Amino acid sequence: MKRFAICLILFLIGVSSLVPITGCGKEEKKQSEFAVGNWKQTINRNFILLIISPQGNWNSSVKIADATSKIVKSKGSAKGTWHIEKGQMIFTVLESDIEEIWGKNATTFLDIVELTENLMKLREESGYVAVWQRTISKKSTAALEEIASTVSMGPVVVNLNKNRSNDKDRYLCLDISLILKELMPGQEIPPIHPKAREAAIIFLSSLVFHNVKDFDSIKEQNKALVKVINPYMEGFIKEISIEHVIVATEIDMVEEFIIEHTMTAEELALKAEEELALKAEEEAKD
Repeated sequence: MKRFAICLILFLIGVSSLVPITGCGKEEKKQSEFAVGNWKQTINRNFILLIISPQGNWNSSVKIADATSKIVKSKGSAKGTWHIEKGQMIFTVLESDIEEIWGKNATTFLDIVELTENLMKLREESGYVAVWQRTISKKSTAALEEIASTVSMGPVVVNLNKNRSNDKDRYLCLDISLILKELMPGQEIPPIHPKAREAAIIFLSSLVFHNVKDFDSIKEQNKALVKVINPYMEGFIKEISIEHVIVATEIDMVEEFIIEHTMTAEELALKAEEELALKAEEEAKD
């Protein structure tokens, strides 16, 4: 009986010692699954993309943005291997031409502060916590509904009217979005009628600098613009949102505005992400 009791105690000790080990293994597996995917981080004007593959490889690239948040050029790229061990995410750099971010041949141990489906927080040795956000290519239903209620007219540029013939030329540059009224189930959003844009340009061209000299003045013109455009949008417009506005005196500023707002930073970032993902796939095949 005494021998049985000793065996039972030893068995229970053995089982209890296995529990934390098993639990740790499951946690690391779950974290590894969350880690796989495409991530982004913004540091000052550096836009960092990170693609983590389930095969234990990663690729990263850095884009530089100007003051308007438009990504203008690539800074470099890096790649290596990764794994998770004892609550740390370990990156080994195999190749890098952006050594201020990914040091060549370096191995970095980062404490996992938080790792969820859409957020990754990693603490560096200095104590700094880097925050990564997952890039999502497929929008949720809620996001699609939100986008569906807003229609972009894109950049609109007009030469403002003059009070006197000797007044200098001023160009009103606007990035306009139409916020629509709530649609009935199954009801389709009407396309922007060509005459709606034409009517907007004619109306805005009739304004003088005094009409758009400050935020309150532009807000008043917004209300009038809704009445001008709505007949061509079947009355669907609830209000007009002006994302960006400048009054330029030089044609160069006008050209910069058009270029900046023809392709958004998100579109450029998505394009960069797709290029990096394609590169990673090609390297994986090799």
